Amino acid sequence: MTIRPGLHISSTCFQVGGRHFTLSAIENVHTRQAGHDPLTRRAGAMAVVGMVLLGAFAPLLQPTGIVAAVAVLSGLAVLTLISARRRPRRLELWADYHGHPTQLFVSDDWWLFHAVERYLRRSLVEARLGHLTLPRPRPSRGVPHPSNMHPSRLTPGGSRAGWERAA
Repeated sequence: MTIRPGLHISSTCFQVGGRHFTLSAIENVHTRQAGHDPLTRRAGAMAVVGMVLLGAFAPLLQPTGIVAAVAVLSGLAVLTLISARRRPRRLELWADYHGHPTQLFVSDDWWLFHAVERYLRRSLVEARLGHLTLPRPRPSRGVPHPSNMHPSRLTPGGSRAGWERAA
């Protein structure tokens, strides 16, 4: 199945761009989250350091200096929150490939990442167990179709719906 150009999962291999991984050599598939975006980390660190410095030097500052420092720190805190929301952490798909930990796929798109993970896991199971065709149980109707509920066609009885079809 090709999810996007350059991203193909078949019954024998997993292809991401120019890299090919044979499914028989992939084991222990798991996910990780990468660290936050550098902008988010730096803005958060600057806000924390600024709060510590403001707390230490607040008795020495004029009221206007405190107001300015609080405004700057508030701006850094807002930047950190917006950056964390708009620049999500990357999701990484890792596995042991030929016995070595290998990063198979990376994306910050939640839907795409989980679609790739789901198809890869399904392909791995099918490659190891073979394609299973299990018979599906026929669903039973709890309530008869309205076309079968005309009083001339029903008799009281003990079926699941409480009525049986007249013979």
